[in-house]
Amino acid sequence: MKMIKFNWRSLLILLATGATISCSEADFEDNYYDPEKSVDATMEKLFTGFMYNQSMENRNTSFPRYWNLTTYQIPMMGTYSQTNGYLNNTSIYEQATAYNQDRWDYYYTAFMASFRELENQYEAIEDEEEKAQAKLFIETAKIHLYEQTSQMVDTWGDIPFSQAGGLIATGGDIVKPKYDKAEEIYSSMIDDLKVISDYLNDYQPIGFYKAIFDNADILNQGDVQKWKIYANSLRLRLAMRISYYDEAKAQQIVAEILDNPSVYPVVNNVSETVQFVARGTELNSVLNHHGGGIKDATIGLPAPGYMVNDLMVPSMDPRLRAMFAENKYGDYVGVPNDWTLARQQDSLQVNYFSRIDSATYSRNDKFPGIIITAAEISLFKAEAAERWGLGGDAALAYENGIRQSIDFLFYINSLNDNADNTSFTPETAPTAAEIEQFLASELIAYTGSSQDKLAKIGTQQWLNHGLMYAYHAWSELRRTGYPALNFIEDESSFQSSLPPTRLLYPETERTLNAENYSEVASEDKVDVKIFWDVN
Repeated sequence: MKMIKFNWRSLLILLATGATISCSEADFEDNYYDPEKSVDATMEKLFTGFMYNQSMENRNTSFPRYWNLTTYQIPMMGTYSQTNGYLNNTSIYEQATAYNQDRWDYYYTAFMASFRELENQYEAIEDEEEKAQAKLFIETAKIHLYEQTSQMVDTWGDIPFSQAGGLIATGGDIVKPKYDKAEEIYSSMIDDLKVISDYLNDYQPIGFYKAIFDNADILNQGDVQKWKIYANSLRLRLAMRISYYDEAKAQQIVAEILDNPSVYPVVNNVSETVQFVARGTELNSVLNHHGGGIKDATIGLPAPGYMVNDLMVPSMDPRLRAMFAENKYGDYVGVPNDWTLARQQDSLQVNYFSRIDSATYSRNDKFPGIIITAAEISLFKAEAAERWGLGGDAALAYENGIRQSIDFLFYINSLNDNADNTSFTPETAPTAAEIEQFLASELIAYTGSSQDKLAKIGTQQWLNHGLMYAYHAWSELRRTGYPALNFIEDESSFQSSLPPTRLLYPETERTLNAENYSEVASEDKVDVKIFWDVN
């Protein structure tokens, strides 16, 4: 064994007993790859570190971490999508260029560099059996890389991809990567996810090697079926993302997936949610993290106006009590974005506005790192059924998606273990009668024209992503145009008087990758749309 290393004692005991291997706290500490400290980068360490870079954990984009939330996702994506409350200060829609730089750097440092080194280690394996088994690390890592890459494309458009990580790949020579076209990146990811899924269907594990993968896999604990679900659910998401740009291709992909559930399984229920479960000192969400993790990023955050005042309160949405706290009058009130700043500030000071629920979110040490939910997939099925007649009954899928969104939110609420001294009592889950009344309300009921129904699907997709997944809420808002939100124009802004349709490239691209940047400079504007945004 040259590249895959393991703990002989633990492995032999587990194989002898037939026990399922899971990652303990000690395993995490052994497997996290810190490129600044480690000179022994093995496949399993690189794989674990690829998914969770310990030295940069505060900027992690899969877990609810302070830096990513409070400097990037909430003030920008959350404002552009109105998934959190915000005040009408000057330059409301300005981009925080330094924090854009952080997000950009995290992708290329934590994900792309680790993946390239993982590829290097794989290619260096000489033993054929070992290499065949080590391929599982590469193929599953690609799935997660593509999920993160899609976020980059959805945010900036064209990005360096095929040549990115060249410094690692060439062993020291500096490679200034070209920009790949956004639509070409999407196409290659969609196609390769099918190849990966087919590979996983045919994969035949050898226990000796599989145990090493199980121990390194902090996402799915070695469950290959869950990796299949991740790959196909992501492929479905990407196909729907391009569905107004290339409807024929999207329809073909969606039909292939939904018509062959045994071959291409997707997330069908809450238990199959693609997520990093918060466990141990590394993967929890509040304690042991710089800035208190999710806590300092979200505690006291006011509720968004349209979501609460125009949608959830009128429809008596049961998710309200798990998402937000009542104001001092016992009501749920979000921050209207058309009030003056002075009025907003006065009302905030006297606790007129609701705040994000601390037990579910900001003080929940077990809040998971969520990637794809059952509700998202069900709502995509509803959209596919409504637009193309695919995947079964649209109304059933729509209502199923809402029910799954409710179930999962109350499940997250129940996870709070009072680790942060919350004096927490779980919220009472809604009764069947309460849910039925909610689904029958005028704003929610699956009635009206086909366009009305698509608006309701799109609105529920946006709400389901909500505060913690504003990346996707902003993308879905741009893709579908739903919900129909109103934004006040900010005349004080030098950059953008209304929410941008993309982020500007970071300054380092202009200075350190100038030749390649010049090829995309003309498109580096706040009002240039991502290729799939054709509304």
